[in-house]
Amino acid sequence: MLTTALVSILLLASGTSEAATAVDSKAATDTAKPKPKKICKNVDLTGSRIGKRQCKTQEEWDQGESVMELGQKGAQGSISR
Repeated sequence: MLTTALVSILLLASGTSEAATAVDSKAATDTAKPKPKKICKNVDLTGSRIGKRQCKTQEEWDQGESVMELGQKGAQGSISR
């Protein structure tokens, strides 16, 4: 009697975990975003005639350009502290 109850509990527990796993995997595929497209550019290195190829997303390229602009403004003295 105790063995039958234990086996039935284990079967019920394993059945719900499979259903929960199926729901979790479906939710993961629904919320998965496509990877952003990488853009590769040749970047010149100071002191070298050979350039280096860098691949980044458009967002990463934009961030790098804004950081360089801030650095140039700081070097010119247009940023107040």
